[in-house]
Amino acid sequence: MGSQRSNQVKANWTPDNHELFIDLCLEQISKGNKPGTHFTAQGWRNILESFHSISDLKYDRIQLKNHWDMTKKNWKVWHYLVSDDRLKWDPDRRRFGASEEEWDEYLQENPEAAQFRDKELLFADKLDIVFGGTEDSVVTQRLNHRKKANCFTGAEPVTRRRRHNDYAAEKEPPARTTHHLFGSADKVLLVEPLDARTESEFERCYDAVESKSAITEQSPPLKFNYSIEECIKCLDSIEELEQGGELYLFALDLFLKKEYREIFLNLKKSSTRIAWLERLQSVGPPLPLN
Repeated sequence: MGSQRSNQVKANWTPDNHELFIDLCLEQISKGNKPGTHFTAQGWRNILESFHSISDLKYDRIQLKNHWDMTKKNWKVWHYLVSDDRLKWDPDRRRFGASEEEWDEYLQENPEAAQFRDKELLFADKLDIVFGGTEDSVVTQRLNHRKKANCFTGAEPVTRRRRHNDYAAEKEPPARTTHHLFGSADKVLLVEPLDARTESEFERCYDAVESKSAITEQSPPLKFNYSIEECIKCLDSIEELEQGGELYLFALDLFLKKEYREIFLNLKKSSTRIAWLERLQSVGPPLPLN
């Protein structure tokens, strides 16, 4: 295993490679392979195979997962940044209005935001769809109050082959004058340039998106039936857990008892669920059925 990792090509995440990865993530979201905050094992296999096929770059799953984690971290930093009134983010001019003193004060509290002092987050709109709705209330609130920006139609799989230019010296994100692939929880969507639509068409489309968002926000929280099927689906979505491994099989035995199913499904984080399973596994067999 060590020799295989040492021979692995180093990942070079140019903007083209980065956008391809994001588009493939959106495609898997549209297929239901990200039921929560993480992709299923099948979702990661699909992303990996498509990335290899389209880019001709043989990055392994660990490299893609590391890039996912770093992208998510940077997205969260960016959205806290643009949500802070001190930085005076202008979405129309796409720049901050903060003074040098205000920047210095903010960076003392949030030094990781220094990367965005002179540039914005690449593909921020796409990342809003990939990560939006799964984070804390500050970020979610920011997403819910975005200006009229995009109108969604159509669908398109990620099949185009990308160029792999060296963008190391690039300071600005590429101008978005062409069609772009976006995604949501139920489908992948194609966004057309705004100047291709009339004002009335844009307004009707925006109103429809706003209405859908309002319905989503008013929807009651998900309620479980605490069935074995629900537990197994949740178990399969935990990418850190090997399907068919000892801990996985131990969890299946636990699911025979309703109380364990209730605890498992009500735990919010995958890491907490794994820690709980490992603790039960270490102290002995599950309680007998009633």
